[in-house]
Amino acid sequence: MQIIQKPSPRTMLKTGAATLALLGVLATSLNSMAGGPDEPTRGAKKHRLTMSAGTVFNLNAYDANGNPLPFPWKHQVRGIAQVSNLGNCKVFFDVSINPGSECSGGHAFCLSGTLTVTTLAGDKLESELVGWADPDPKDPKASPTMFLLHYDVAFAGGTGKLAGARGLGDIDGIFMFAGPDGAADTDPTDDRFCDGYAGVATWQFEGLLVLPKK
Repeated sequence: MQIIQKPSPRTMLKTGAATLALLGVLATSLNSMAGGPDEPTRGAKKHRLTMSAGTVFNLNAYDANGNPLPFPWKHQVRGIAQVSNLGNCKVFFDVSINPGSECSGGHAFCLSGTLTVTTLAGDKLESELVGWADPDPKDPKASPTMFLLHYDVAFAGGTGKLAGARGLGDIDGIFMFAGPDGAADTDPTDDRFCDGYAGVATWQFEGLLVLPKK
């Protein structure tokens, strides 16, 4: 994860456009929640929403020969979350990873994509998100395996009882890449115990969910 690659102008424009679009969603949501003559959420039910999750992820960053692929890298996350008001749910992220030079704050990597939360009844809560990932400053290795992550989340509708959902929130957490395996492995606790994933993560969400008045 220490690869540095200059993004193409096309990649920078696409990522910048996606980030601006999400910022527009965030601004619209903030304005509507703040109230006003055209407030679409007047009379809606507003709920404080929290999630506590554990997930596994893949990362398509290298080709079959071990050579780094150009940005953006594709990244998917699957797992489960305990969600206040919604119970136990499935969570799925579909994210693009770009170099940190494409976002403010001096981060190692920029993240943008979508998050879907699915209840046991099958209702879905859809959201858009942007964020970043940085090596854990307490990880002393030259090639760290533990990273900090953050997402700004904007709910963008849903299905069933969550249709028309809106809201905002933040995800903060950590993720760890699976460690090396083989005879030289001195720490089997971080081994990749099955194919098809690159590591594991844990994270917390804090935010506000607004549902239309039925």
